[in-house]
Amino acid sequence: MDSDYKNYDISNIVGHKKQLEFLKGLFFSGRMPSGLLFYGQKNIGKRFTAAAFAASVLCGDYRAFAGEGGGSPPLNFCGKCPSCLSFLNGSSRSLLIIEPSGSAVKIESIHKIDSFLGLTPAYPGYRFIIIDEASSMNASAANALLKMLEEPREKTVFILTASNGGMLLPTVVSRCLLLGFSPIPDEVLSEVFKSEFPALSGETLKFYSKLSRGSYSAFRGLIEGKYLEKRDFLIDIIFKELFAEYKNKACGRNPYDISVKFNAAEKEDFELILFILRDIYIYKMLKNEKLLYNEDIADKIRKFALDSPLSSKDIGHMIESTVDHIEKINSYNLNKSIASDSYFSGLLSL
Repeated sequence: MDSDYKNYDISNIVGHKKQLEFLKGLFFSGRMPSGLLFYGQKNIGKRFTAAAFAASVLCGDYRAFAGEGGGSPPLNFCGKCPSCLSFLNGSSRSLLIIEPSGSAVKIESIHKIDSFLGLTPAYPGYRFIIIDEASSMNASAANALLKMLEEPREKTVFILTASNGGMLLPTVVSRCLLLGFSPIPDEVLSEVFKSEFPALSGETLKFYSKLSRGSYSAFRGLIEGKYLEKRDFLIDIIFKELFAEYKNKACGRNPYDISVKFNAAEKEDFELILFILRDIYIYKMLKNEKLLYNEDIADKIRKFALDSPLSSKDIGHMIESTVDHIEKINSYNLNKSIASDSYFSGLLSL
């Protein structure tokens, strides 16, 4: 349990100090709005910040020592009081988190808010409704939410997160206080993970920082997912064979021969392929190694780009096919082996 609750300690949030100070200021000054909109690039900590802030405000240990907005000690998520435990096990009557179902937040999810607000809170104070990726709401869901924002209940705070604020209804945006989030600087990410993973070299940290694009969760995912090992596997097993096929079209390679070595990979592995294809495309077009994500293997990227008879347009089609495949993985419950066969068959048919 300890390792779980420490993750929601608001003081452990990396790279969003100004946003946290702003939120604390709202709470301690008694100026909490009924609607907040956290906007910015995807996967840079908006949802986590929203959850950690709400859970810290609701923490019973914090309320006992600081009072509701009475003073300015640090917000706290103890992880052990009844309020924090109810948050961790998903039974809180003061905090509701709504996430997209498939690719969208649907009207059925918004209807859950009515049921939630009908519950009597276990503890006095604020109630929070967090809607993650609110920009994915369909029209009926957005209109239902708008009615709630237009008639806010006392001490009820809606926190919306959006990676594309332009997709939200302007009337929804107008009911919210806006708070922008920026990608976490590379040097901040490197410093955080340097202390946690001292065995990683400076070059590896620099590489992961560049690839994670300002996302703490993406950086951790790269390390824990053994990105470099998987990338080397893909380079050596798949791309050599795939690009070799294009150099000798007469071979008539069965896509299963490649797919079976791929072993029904997960979405993250296809995203890794996407990064490599992107680099090949960039080098083929611009001949600039500094623009590559995988700069540490620029020699291999350059060789693939220059030796392959594929045109830039062909590589572009491969990228599009990979993006489509990733979207299908996200949206449907696919048979991974069959889907992988189909994916590679599509690439070999270009």
